[in-house]
Amino acid sequence: MSERVKAYLILVTTSFIVMIFVFSAFYFRSKFVHYKRDVESDLARISLFYLKSDLHSFGKRISDFLKNEDISISNLESLGRKMCEDCSFAIWMDIDGNSVSEFGNVPSEDFYNDALIQALLYEESYAFLSDLYFLDDAVQIRTAMVVKTINGDDLIVLVGKTLPADYFAKIGHLIHRKVFFISKDGKVFGEGFQVSADLLKKAAGGQRPETEITKDGELVIAVPFFDFEEWGIKGFLINSIEFREVQKAFLKFLIIDIFLFSASFVILIFGILSTVRKKLKVMSVLFFYSLPLLFSILFVFVFQMPKVLETEYIECTEAMSKVLKRFGKIWLETTQFDEMKKMLNVQILLIENRNIVSSTLKKNVLSTLANWMKLRNIDTVEIGELDVNKVRYTYLGLKQESEVLFLLKEKTPLVNNVVNIKFMGIVMIMVSFILVLILGFSIKNTDHPRFLKATLVGYIFLAPALIHLLWWAAGPVAFSFYLAFHRWNVIDPAKPFVGFENFKELFQDKLFWNAMKNTVIFSLQVPISMLLSLFLAIAVNRQTKSMALLRTVYYLPAVTAGVSTTIVWRWILNKEFGILNYVLGFFGIPKIPWLTSPNTALIAIMLMTIWQSLGSQMIIFLAGLQSIPQAFYEAASIDGANAFQKFRFITIPLLKPTTVFVLVTSVIGSFQVFTPIYVLTQGGPLRSTDVVFYHIWESAWIELKMGYAAAQSWMLFLVLLVLTYVEFKLFGKESWKQYF
Repeated sequence: MSERVKAYLILVTTSFIVMIFVFSAFYFRSKFVHYKRDVESDLARISLFYLKSDLHSFGKRISDFLKNEDISISNLESLGRKMCEDCSFAIWMDIDGNSVSEFGNVPSEDFYNDALIQALLYEESYAFLSDLYFLDDAVQIRTAMVVKTINGDDLIVLVGKTLPADYFAKIGHLIHRKVFFISKDGKVFGEGFQVSADLLKKAAGGQRPETEITKDGELVIAVPFFDFEEWGIKGFLINSIEFREVQKAFLKFLIIDIFLFSASFVILIFGILSTVRKKLKVMSVLFFYSLPLLFSILFVFVFQMPKVLETEYIECTEAMSKVLKRFGKIWLETTQFDEMKKMLNVQILLIENRNIVSSTLKKNVLSTLANWMKLRNIDTVEIGELDVNKVRYTYLGLKQESEVLFLLKEKTPLVNNVVNIKFMGIVMIMVSFILVLILGFSIKNTDHPRFLKATLVGYIFLAPALIHLLWWAAGPVAFSFYLAFHRWNVIDPAKPFVGFENFKELFQDKLFWNAMKNTVIFSLQVPISMLLSLFLAIAVNRQTKSMALLRTVYYLPAVTAGVSTTIVWRWILNKEFGILNYVLGFFGIPKIPWLTSPNTALIAIMLMTIWQSLGSQMIIFLAGLQSIPQAFYEAASIDGANAFQKFRFITIPLLKPTTVFVLVTSVIGSFQVFTPIYVLTQGGPLRSTDVVFYHIWESAWIELKMGYAAAQSWMLFLVLLVLTYVEFKLFGKESWKQYF
């Protein structure tokens, strides 16, 4: 081998490994940043939950205090003094808004016309309401409620507490992020900065956390804070983290990968040079020296990348457990679980004495809770995993006496990202294996440069067709395989990985196997239509003008639009005024409900399918008949053979390849029948015409269970694969080897 060829091989290998490395780096960065945004959004929800819990806690504390006191005009001063030990001010008003008593640093505002007070008066409730208020340089929590004095009079009490300057910093310390607040008019509270108006507008419009990477390298998350009525936006709670922190994980990833791919490159180059120099067995040696590259890809995509994402998920879970430990008792007492669910984007479960007493899950889902597995404890909060409707969740459990409050956080985003990364790793290993095959082929044929050049030119011309095939055939097939292992619903954003659950459901689905039974029965029309089309082909196998016309007429159903002909057949098969029943009436046969009876509906569709397939099968058989040399028939005539003997000993044996082709394609077509079922019966009556292909369509586009439909498609593929193998075996190798 010349030095030039060696240089080419080393260049190709180098380029490929560099491409793998660059792709891995960019792919991981894309996945990591995308998932990081999701995690930061969850952490922003935790910050919001902390603030809302403080609001709720403050209001409940004031409410509980007043419930235990005898309230009268004479002791308002002492009550106000007690409340102001932990508050900034307290004000008592009568129902008309007149101030009865004030204590502390009362802001100069029109409290009576404030929305908080007006909501209390409108609802005529004795429950407390709490909200955030903004002063020039501070944020206040205020709670208001209507109380009854011992004389039976109603009084309004409004209590306010100014949050300390480092309040938002404490929230940030809990979740290891910078946290601050921006009011609706743009004031910044806490150690923060102004964020883009577009981000705030997007968060307000979507009513959910939104993320943005600023020019200064900050990953900023804005979550809208609504007023006590959950109607108007008071401001935005902002979480931020320096993007340099995010880049650190990416940098560690790069350093390890550079080492792995560099070592793999050196070993593979050494293997190429050894193969060339020592003239060893090319493929086995190259495969051995490519193992480090394959294992490097396996390590990166199966272990390293998923581990980084799992670390981010654990950090978020631990932050949630700390907040649950601090405020869980308050929410247990109020049981406002729907509000918790909305803020944290989790499901809530309350268990008392091992019985579920309250939950945000639907009742039919509660019976699917299974596989509880404890992982660890963080202080008094237990963290573990369980299955909810066969989807993996992380649970956080806080025990208070006989009650246990569980927060159930779906792991679908993490699991799906991990599965996608591992799937991409498998693809990269396959691509690397193809490279090894190409290298082996090139080294093996280095002494035949013209052959190598011709092969390269050939594949260059084939490239457009190959790309088209990969994109429009192999791509959808691979994606359907991916779907089969997910619970994929078009309208549900969560598409969890469920492993073999779709296939388990498939084997337990009586409707699917009923559809499979109907499909097998429907396929019995294939040999009938083949026999008729063969006789028809023999009949028109003559070189006359009338035969050409007849061939055209017989072939017309094959080229006519399927929906159009099916609609015509619907009129033909009509029980009351269909032409078929009209003709049968001449023979004394009563009207038959062809399409409305479970006993005849499938038979009617089989008759129509036989008529539709006669033309296409006839043309194929005709081509097979005309390929048989006439000399065989002439020799048989000389030997005294009659027409039946010629058909039996010449036509049938020599038509074997054609017969196999027609049989295989017709059986596959019969298992994929859809149009007649959809137009005529929609699987009825009583599912007597529910065939597999229609059942798959129904699962995908009526029930919107794309993952389950994909699993059914793969089951159909396996059934057809087995049937095709059996057909090939029955007809023998000589009947199909010419096709391969």
